Amino acid sequence: MPEVDVLVVGAGAAGLFAGLAARGVLARDSALTPPAAGAPSVAILTNEVRLGLKILVSGGGRCNVTNERVTEADYLTSAPGAVKNLLRAFPPASARAFFLGQGVKLYAEPTGKLFPTSDDAHDVLNALLGAARSAGVPIVAPAEVIELAPEGAGWVARTAQGEVWRARRAIVATGGKSLPKTGSRGWGLEALARLGHEVEPPVPALTPLRFANDTPLAGLSGLTVPALLTLAPREAPLEQVAGAKFRPLSRAAGSLRVTHQGAAGPAALDVSGPCGRALLRGEAVALRGDFLTLLLDEGWAPFRDLPKAPGSCLPPDLAPRPLTREAFEAWATSSGSAGLDRERSVVNALPLPKNLTQALLQAAELDATTIVKRLDARARARLHAALTFADLRLAGTDGYAKAEVTAGGVRLEELDRVTLESKRRPGLSCCGEVVDVTGRLGGFNFQWAWTSGWAAGEGARRALLREDVGGAG
Repeated sequence: MPEVDVLVVGAGAAGLFAGLAARGVLARDSALTPPAAGAPSVAILTNEVRLGLKILVSGGGRCNVTNERVTEADYLTSAPGAVKNLLRAFPPASARAFFLGQGVKLYAEPTGKLFPTSDDAHDVLNALLGAARSAGVPIVAPAEVIELAPEGAGWVARTAQGEVWRARRAIVATGGKSLPKTGSRGWGLEALARLGHEVEPPVPALTPLRFANDTPLAGLSGLTVPALLTLAPREAPLEQVAGAKFRPLSRAAGSLRVTHQGAAGPAALDVSGPCGRALLRGEAVALRGDFLTLLLDEGWAPFRDLPKAPGSCLPPDLAPRPLTREAFEAWATSSGSAGLDRERSVVNALPLPKNLTQALLQAAELDATTIVKRLDARARARLHAALTFADLRLAGTDGYAKAEVTAGGVRLEELDRVTLESKRRPGLSCCGEVVDVTGRLGGFNFQWAWTSGWAAGEGARRALLREDVGGAG
């Protein structure tokens, strides 16, 4: 019956960082130090013999470790204030310093995404595993935990391999259900619910979307365009959705790639979690596609001169709202280079790919060959709706098989805002995807793994220190 001070269940990004922090070798500035005499003993259990599979497949095998610019606005969560505090304690600069200290240099793409200069995710994984070895933190594999329960003043874990582990403190870092081939089966979410936690039902996130057969994008597979996607109640008036005070269920401004079944690309992936949750709840929603706003008024300016479509969306504070009816009317009726060429047909005057323009106009029952100056106010209103509020006919998502993360998990309100220790089960902490914090595409979920893993591990270490000092006194 192995006994340790801290038992970490899960050896992904969050679990590995939690183990290092609990051992006391990972400072807030991420400088690694040898374990001190009397440092807490730590063990990490994982159900997969092959370690770090999700790290290795992330970012197309390159591993987008974090982003240059990370705020609480980059996450979907019920407690953004708690995320803000946690990010302040262990920010992207700390993650960068850790990898640099392990010999992994990083470079930034124009959108702020940080990758190892080798473009090889193995370097990221090897840095983490090497740090664990140096710290004397064993990673036991396979060790599939099938039961985790409080016992006396500590915790006991039983594995499918017949082992029983005891620990003074336990950290759940088992991830969600995304990419099940990497070992993510959702056990931690189920276990935490059995232990009395309120768990937001999990849904796949950062996964491609599926549209119904009557989507206006049917037949456009392979087309890649900038788009502003808005998930809103189906019955919400379009002028309300474009309003400054309207709060959509989700919105993303980025590149969209049309597929045979729906859409992929950053914009689609960023709204996929809320889309899946709305459909799971049976809500009457519509996913509106705006293919014009980003092309006007420098709406796509940060990405305009990139050689290829960016791999992430505009930050929330830079993403525009859909063009209002009044703004569209002013643009459509103005003369000169600032507006539509009133002497040309609609299909030739609009700054969109012709096949997309024709598809959107056909769905709105508008004649693409009509000369712009012959459009009356009613036709221009229909044109505005067709270009900025196209109903993409949301049908679902590609699910966990292609999802990069899982949305849902233990609500932050049930965890300590500094240590992520459970308020319901003292001595138990949570980090990573089992917590209801989901980042958008661009390295934000890895940053949450580093941040939350450090918070849980450091919190467990400090709690043990307090207990030992108190016991000695």
